[in-house]
Amino acid sequence: MTICLATICDEGKQVILMSDTMITEDGHLSIEFEHKRPKIIKLADNCAVATAGDALVHTELFEAVSTDVDKLKEPKISGIVENIVNCFADLRLRKIQEQFIKRRGIPDIETFYRMQQSMMPDIALMVQNDIDGYGVDLDVLVAGVDATGAHIHYVGDPGTSMTWDSIGYHAVGSGTPHAVTTLIVNDYNQGIPLNKALLITYEAKKIAERAPGVGSNTDVAIINNDGVKMFNSSEIQTLDEVYKKKAEAELAWKQEQDWENGLEELTRKKQAE
Repeated sequence: MTICLATICDEGKQVILMSDTMITEDGHLSIEFEHKRPKIIKLADNCAVATAGDALVHTELFEAVSTDVDKLKEPKISGIVENIVNCFADLRLRKIQEQFIKRRGIPDIETFYRMQQSMMPDIALMVQNDIDGYGVDLDVLVAGVDATGAHIHYVGDPGTSMTWDSIGYHAVGSGTPHAVTTLIVNDYNQGIPLNKALLITYEAKKIAERAPGVGSNTDVAIINNDGVKMFNSSEIQTLDEVYKKKAEAELAWKQEQDWENGLEELTRKKQAE
């Protein structure tokens, strides 16, 4: 219930990472609130991530990831993604053992598989179904720049990754259809200069606010060879003001009568045929 999106720009030299700040609990509490802690996390001087899904699980994951990434010298983005994938798989395994294995008096999943043949078939099948069906409620969007250029990767359950470099953008969260459609309509591509890319990406985020669970506050980061640069509140306000001017200009065009009169003439001629 969020939106996180990344866009490559400036001929593949820079990448923009953007997210809302909404936290949603749709269980027994059913609450939503804007959180002051950003969803964008700097992992290295050349890489940041944003996540959709379980905010508590995301904290556990990146505590482990940060420890591993800190050991890398001048890391490639692919190397960072590999660390995230490995930590994701380890986290999933730990959660499975905590929820389905240990509560049955079995110390770990390896012991379960050794005992499986001697267990009652119904119990063994039930545990195996629990293992197979368990999913980590977390989608990770990775954005970074290394010697080979700007990169966007997705990491998700059960610990798999996919690169979106060839497309040049990707999004996760409930606002994804709205955001991606906006990028498509604007003919977004990697060659777009940074200033125009910022505006289009921000427009995609604002349109995504129409989806449930997407907040109106925005966090923005630009990643390039100089590092990860987070926008402050004043810079985000400037971006918002430019977007509002664009939206007002489009609204003014829609309210003009010239285009409507032209189409009325066209349809009238067509109906008269």
